[in-house]
Formats: sequence, C-alpha cells, structure tokens
Amino acid sequence: MSGRGDLQARERAAVADVVASTLRHDLRNKLASIRNASFYLMRQMKKTEVWTTDPRVETFFQLIEKELTSAEEMLSKRSPPAVAGPKPHCRPSEAVERALSEANVPGGVRVQKELTEKAEVALEREDLAVLVGCLVDNAVEAMPRGGTLTVRTRDLEDDGVSLRVEDTGEGLAPEAYSRAFEPFYTTKPGHAGLGLSIVHRVAQRHGWQVDVGAGPSGGTFVEVVFTGPDVGPRSRPVGRDENQGSK
Repeated sequence: MSGRGDLQARERAAVADVVASTLRHDLRNKLASIRNASFYLMRQMKKTEVWTTDPRVETFFQLIEKELTSAEEMLSKRSPPAVAGPKPHCRPSEAVERALSEANVPGGVRVQKELTEKAEVALEREDLAVLVGCLVDNAVEAMPRGGTLTVRTRDLEDDGVSLRVEDTGEGLAPEAYSRAFEPFYTTKPGHAGLGLSIVHRVAQRHGWQVDVGAGPSGGTFVEVVFTGPDVGPRSRPVGRDENQGSK
C-alpha cells in the first residue's frame, strides 16, 4: 500500500471508530427506553386477568428482557487488547510534516511551522498524522478566503509536548466552542463534523489533553497536550536528522 493510501485507510478507520462509538451510545439510550417501556407495560399487565390466564404474556416479556440484555452485551464488546511489546514512537513534528505533505492546502493559505519539540509520543507516525490532518483540514476549512495556518510544537517543562494548530478565520460563536468535539456537529454546510471528534476521541483514549478556543488575533486554535509516562525524550538512532523549527 502506498504512503498516501495507508494514511487514507487510517483516516477511514478513525472515522469509522467515531461513528461506531456514536451509534453505540445512541443505541444504548434507545435500548434503555425500550426496557423502561417494557417494565411499565408488564406492571400494568400483571393487574389484568390476561396475566394469569395466558402464560405466553409473561414468556414474551421475559424474551424482551433476554434480547435487550443480549443486545447490550454486544454493544459493550471491545476489541481484543493489543499484543504486549515495544510501543512505536514518533516526534509530533514528523507527523506534522507527514500530514502537511498530504493536506489539500489552497494557494491562498500561508503555512507557518514552528516545530521545536525534541520529545516523542507513543504512537505511530501515520496515526498521529491522521490526528494532525484533522486539525489542519479543520483550520483550512475555516479560511475559505485565505489566511495563515500556524502549526506549533514545543516541549513542556513536565516532559509533555504541545501541538497547537491555529487559523485566522472568522472564529466560532461562543456556544460553538462547547460543542466543537461533538460527533457530527458542524457550523459549515456540507461538512460531516467528525474531524475534531476524532482528535478528541484519540486524546481521551491516551489520556492526553485537548482544548479549543479563540486565537489571539482572531480565528480558532486547537491544542493537544501529550502527557503521561510514554511521552518524553528518547534516544534517537545514530544518523537520524533532527527536525528543527521552520517557517
């Protein structure tokens, strides 16, 4: 599989993961409503003569409960745990370069990179590139008339790493910031509203922090702070070039 094809496949998998999670949440709510309705109907039926004269009524309510329990168990199943072994690591700046090489950035958008981090994150470069790509696409879409896309990475004092993507678009309404990570929420017609949901889901899974807000000079920023025992300086293979900050 080509490099671009591999990244696209990972993007599709990330989208499918968010969609499946959203559907599971919605289905659990619907199953809970069905169980409550069934319980109410059963209580009412017990007050009638039919409950004692037709044994099939109780059997059907038992069947409903059994099938609801089975459906909930299916929704709760998780993928098998990953095989133990060394975790892949990469520098966020490597993922930034990978994502930008595949991003569809229009000519009217100026890209500014400030990539200064030295630490690594416990994630494959392509998977982290998907996360960066979602942030880049979201920022570009916020600047239909052009602007500046800024991507910054830096080491933090507590061995964490910050990845910050900013745009100079019109920004969001105050209420939109609180809903930015909701699946399918978007203020742009014709867009699925899944990019920031993917970022938020990946961050939650790894215990990272993610924040969205108004940029200092207009527009919007999204910052991911990579923290935890698997984030920090690591020895680099001899001969591997260090990726310095660039503009």
